[in-house]
Formats: sequence, C-alpha cells, structure tokens
Amino acid sequence: MIARIHSGAVEGIDGYEVDVEVDARRGLPAFHIVGLPSAAVRESRERVTAALRNSGLGMPPGRVTVNLAPADRRKEGASFDLAIAVGVAAVQEKGWRPPPGRGDALFVGELSLCGELRPVRGLLAIVQRAVAAGRRTCVVTADQAWEARMVPGAEVFGARRLGEVVAWFLTGRGIEPPAARPVEAVEPADRRVETEAAFFMAALAERPEARRAALVAAAGRHNLLLTGPPGTGKTRLARLIAALQPPPGSDEAVTITRIMSAVGLLRHPGLARRRPFRAPHHTVTRAGLVGGGAALRPGEVTLAHHGLLFLDEAAEFAPAALDALREPLEEGRVSLARAGGARDWPADFQLVAAMNPCRCGYLGSRRRACRCTPAAAASYRARLSGPLLDRLDMFLDMEEPPGWSLDGGRGGPRPAVVAADWERARRRVAEAWRFLAARRGAGDRRPTLAERMAALAPGAAALLEEARRGLGLSVRGVLRAAAVGATVAALAGREEVLREDVAEALRYRRPPVGYEDEEAAPGAAS
Repeated sequence: MIARIHSGAVEGIDGYEVDVEVDARRGLPAFHIVGLPSAAVRESRERVTAALRNSGLGMPPGRVTVNLAPADRRKEGASFDLAIAVGVAAVQEKGWRPPPGRGDALFVGELSLCGELRPVRGLLAIVQRAVAAGRRTCVVTADQAWEARMVPGAEVFGARRLGEVVAWFLTGRGIEPPAARPVEAVEPADRRVETEAAFFMAALAERPEARRAALVAAAGRHNLLLTGPPGTGKTRLARLIAALQPPPGSDEAVTITRIMSAVGLLRHPGLARRRPFRAPHHTVTRAGLVGGGAALRPGEVTLAHHGLLFLDEAAEFAPAALDALREPLEEGRVSLARAGGARDWPADFQLVAAMNPCRCGYLGSRRRACRCTPAAAASYRARLSGPLLDRLDMFLDMEEPPGWSLDGGRGGPRPAVVAADWERARRRVAEAWRFLAARRGAGDRRPTLAERMAALAPGAAALLEEARRGLGLSVRGVLRAAAVGATVAALAGREEVLREDVAEALRYRRPPVGYEDEEAAPGAAS
C-alpha cells in the first residue's frame, strides 16, 4: 500500500514542493528513505519511529520505503518529518484511501521524539510556493502558524502533537483552523536605537557637512564611504542613516520576512517592519558576504536586501570579498553558479563602509600624529580597489568633533527639541523617497541613462561635463553624481536638477584623506 503526502522545503530563500511517497510491504523490518536525502533527512527515520511509537501509533511490522520526489533533487532539513510520519501512519490503516479535501494538504514540521511538532526555517517561502501551485490547506506547528497565515489564500491548521495531525488526516477531526484574521505586525520597535540616532543627529549641528551627507545618503539610499580617525562617529552615522529611512512597504516587508525566515532569523510574529541592518565582522568570507558555500546559502548582501549593509573597518576585509560586491552593487542581484546548482538572489542594498585613513588611524588627525609611512598608508588604502570605489556615490571625511562632545554635552538641546528635529528630518527623507519613487514610476526599476540625463538642467549638465574632463570621472562616476544631484533636488522638492544640486553632489565625490595625490582617486577613470 502506498500513501502520498505533500510537503516542502526551502532552498536558499525559495521554497519548493516535495511529494513524500510511503510504501509498506511484508518482509524483514526495515525503514529506508530514498530521493537524495541529506544527513538531517536520513536521521528523520529515528525521529519518526520514536514519535509514532510515543504517540501510540506504532510502526508497520515489515519493510517501509519512503521516496522523496523529485528524486534527482537533493533534500535538506527536517521539514519532511511530519509528512513522513503521517504517511507511515496512513499505510497502516486497512483499505486506506486519500481522504477527500485533505489528501491535497501540505504538511510541514519537525518532530521531537515524543511526537511534538517543532518549527522549521523557511516556512513562509514553502507555503508561498504551495499556494502558487494550487494548494490551500496547510498543516504546521501551532507555534509557527502565524507565519504561514501571512500567505493570502492559505487555510492553515496549527497542531502541537503528531497524534492530532494523524487523527485530523484520517477522520477530519482533532484540530480546527482558527478564525481567519489578518496578521498584525507586532515586531517591537527599537526605541533605544531611534533615541540614540536622534541625539547624535542633534550633536551633528556642530558638523553640518556630516549631517547633510547623512540626509542625502538616507534619502537616496546612496552608497557611502566614511573615512576618519577612530572615535569620530562613523559607526553612529551609519546607524543614523539606517534609522532615518522610512519603514518598508507591504511588498518589501513580505520579501524581507521571507528572507529572514529562510535563514532562520525570524524572531517575532508578523511582517518585518524595520529595514535590515547588517554589519558582518571583517573576517567574513566571500561566500559569507555574497553567498555560496557547499549548500549555496544566501550571503549578507541578500540578508541586507531593501536595507543597509555596513562594513566597519572596511580596509580589514579581504580584498577578494570586497571586490565580490561589485556586481551586486551594480545590478541589485547576485547570481551564483556552482557544481551544486545555480542561484539568483535579490541584493538591492545600500552600502555604507567606514575605514581609518591609515593603519594607525590618525592620518589627518589634529589630536595625534600619524606613525605610518606614506607607502604603508597607501598600501592600507589600496585594499579597497578602484573599481569598487567607483561604484560608491558619496565620500565623506569624518572630522573630529569640537570638544569631543558627541551627545551634545550639558548644554545640549532639550529632549523635546531633539525629538522635533528628528521627526522633521525623518519627514524630509520620507517625502524625498516618495518623490523619487514617483519619478521612477511603477516597480523597483532603476532610472535609465536617458531618464537621468533628461532631469538635468542645462547648467547642471554642463557642470557634469566640466567635472568629467577636469576630474577624470568615469561614465559611472558621472551617472552616480547625477543620481546624488537628483536626490538633493528631491530633498528641496524639485523635479529638475539644477547646477547647485550637481555642485553639492560633486563635493561628495572629493577623495577622502590620503587619496588626494593618488592616481586612482575614487570615481576617476582608470
């Protein structure tokens, strides 16, 4: 007798369907799983056997074979446990036939030895794929049912024990679907992060260039390199840029939540209401940064999709890992091809990198003298290649704050004044986002060359041409300066990009400290 149960798993960040076929025959007692199972899937034999026995359901006395179809696709994870157990329980019923209305259901969940259901990663992507294929009924663990209910059109049954699921599958009784209701976003807001960002922005009144650069970078999601001695606020400025940006829209929130679920980072019920902020350690590998590895897992650029990727101490990262960012920065996606297959993942992120101007960190400092030789300082800066720097939009030298008062000191503004200033800044950024989105039109497509140049006033276009010739800007550098100019205009509520907008954009392309006399200045043609 053969039972066919529907299940699924996640591959990268995408879900896929798997048919679990269970066959029970007379013979010596044996339990085999075929269909390219990984070690975690093969170990499900022990989990399923113990769960069935401890649930009072038992095992067939003879030979049991489980096939995971399609058989030529490698299966990973513990999401098949529930489907295998339901199939084994079903084939023990004499005269069993697929139950009407329940034989097409999706079963996803890990089993404990005592028969309890446990959550699995990537459930949102799995249910999305099943619903797209025409399935509506899904049975998952009760603790994770909220995630499956994010998918429109899914009828989700949440259970806590294997016995409940088997009883429902065979008789239609045992578990009841909850009343349909929209999933509320209950992800808690991190007030501490916003409060720190607001007070840091107030302190930036003494450094207006840094404050203005943060607004422009946040409004246009521009890639930014911060250079300066230790303790000048580079990390705090990166977090300020992230905090200034508006929350994700509904489609963006679903995508962010699906990615977080696929990698096991979903911690709170409901859709993600904050843009991701990823800050990997500088020892991260190239595969960890852009994705890959033996199992072809997504990297930090995908985890930062629709958010911000912050590389602190950027010069300490492996140059090969940094150069792997070139294509994602340009295309907004990362495509990998390995012996184990090919993957194409979204990677539309904003890059903010911070670095010291030299190894000792004090080149250009007014407080301490630099101990590095010119050759050593140049070698340190060369860890960021010219082609990578050319893909950045803005460069900012973080100067040491007067009096070293990053929080405003005793004479700083009152909390009410800080809060009002913070809300005004966030409102300006949100309005600029809406303005730029309306200019792009439908979808998340990037403006074409013709669209970018059409927005330039004659004087602005002439200034860009002068800069291209005088500063040796590459074509990419010109386009990125035009994009920053468009953001400056959007902050002012203007559609046309004027000459002064381009002039401000070009100021952000000035080489950081230490790059002035080098041939391969950021944005220069090579």
